[in-house]
Amino acid sequence: MNLGTERISKLLWQLSIPAILGMLSSAIFNIVDRIYVGRISSYALTAVGITMPVQIIQMAFILLVGVGSSSFISIKLGEGKKDEAEDILFLALKYIVIFLIAFAVLFMVFLDPILSVLTISDKVLPYAKEYIVIIIVGSIIGIPGYCLNNSLRSIGKAGVSMKIIVITSVMNIILDPIFIFVFRMGIAGAAIATVISQTTLTVYVIYAFIKRKDFAINLKLRKVKGELGLLGKSLKLGMPSFYIQILAAAVNLFINRSLLRFGTDLDIAAITIMSSIYSFYHMIVIGIVQGNNSICGYNWGAKQYARVRRSLELALLYSFLISVFLFIIILVFPQLLVSIFTDDKGLIEMTSSGIRYYLCMLPIIGPLTVSSQYFQVVGKTRLSSILAFLRYGIVIVPAILILAPRLGINGIYISNAMSDGITGAVASIYIILELISLKRMDVDLVVNRK
Repeated sequence: MNLGTERISKLLWQLSIPAILGMLSSAIFNIVDRIYVGRISSYALTAVGITMPVQIIQMAFILLVGVGSSSFISIKLGEGKKDEAEDILFLALKYIVIFLIAFAVLFMVFLDPILSVLTISDKVLPYAKEYIVIIIVGSIIGIPGYCLNNSLRSIGKAGVSMKIIVITSVMNIILDPIFIFVFRMGIAGAAIATVISQTTLTVYVIYAFIKRKDFAINLKLRKVKGELGLLGKSLKLGMPSFYIQILAAAVNLFINRSLLRFGTDLDIAAITIMSSIYSFYHMIVIGIVQGNNSICGYNWGAKQYARVRRSLELALLYSFLISVFLFIIILVFPQLLVSIFTDDKGLIEMTSSGIRYYLCMLPIIGPLTVSSQYFQVVGKTRLSSILAFLRYGIVIVPAILILAPRLGINGIYISNAMSDGITGAVASIYIILELISLKRMDVDLVVNRK
């Protein structure tokens, strides 16, 4: 595949389909985890949901380095600067390991205060503590591969990325019941299975970047000139994703506290199930986003703005159609979907009712995600950050404060939908203006060449 010459419609699917399959495998990885955990106890499922803010904050640093470096690599390859692209790849691995070690050390030092802030009940605390300690400490060796996996897609190797994610997801699905039920390790077994699968992915991705000669760039231990400058530019491109995750962690914590205030531990279990169903859909959209980002990043660097515009238009269309289709499925079969995670009839009824409010704006989330990530990959981080702040704080928090006291738990679900709807409307304005701008830039470029 040639990111600069291949027909866009063909190229987008060639990059997106492997990414979608890979991301779906990752979603199934998490969903199966929660299915097995739900069979341990509803409180074990609550433990996974209530410790999510910690994992989201950790993911913020992964995306800060991973998304930023992969976007920067695409741009440098488009500019024909292979050596700088390899420098960025090496720095991505170096600094994600540093960040993960620092995060794990701080987490263990302040473990009890952190768990206290999460307001975990006595019934849930044993499950939560056992699970999150293994996940965070194990991530030091498990997560670096996920960071570099973004770079596989940025060099057009979405198929390699898909293959390893599928393999490690299947591994997790097999290991989960063995550790949880055969070895009788409970929720700790689920965490250990996850870490082993993640570590396998890390080893493979690093090995591939070192040994594969068909890769546009390779991973090399090297002294990098202007290290801080390259790192700073990479982190700038990844900053919107970082903001999103930090805001998401704060909002997740606020939502969990609101759920406990107006409901019970089981309401957190319910929203954990809803989030799992949403993640399955979201990973499909992210697959399209990753294909589009690789094309747009490369062609932006090469100043082929007509190709950027065409890829963006198709990504917006495809993400919208998929969003509508999956929304209909969730709307028609909520109980069937929820029953996959639990056999608790009360929890099934509670979740099936709430999900219609929680995800009622699903059709516009696809185009919103494409828009936000596009602005990030072409270096317009301010616009991406504005959309992040709108969706993960500015709208949802005031909405919950107003609606939850009046409508209870449903007020929290409706607030999430309002946040998606308002942010989607703002994103539509920005992206229409961007499409117009890209057309003008392409015309100007043609005129200047003449």
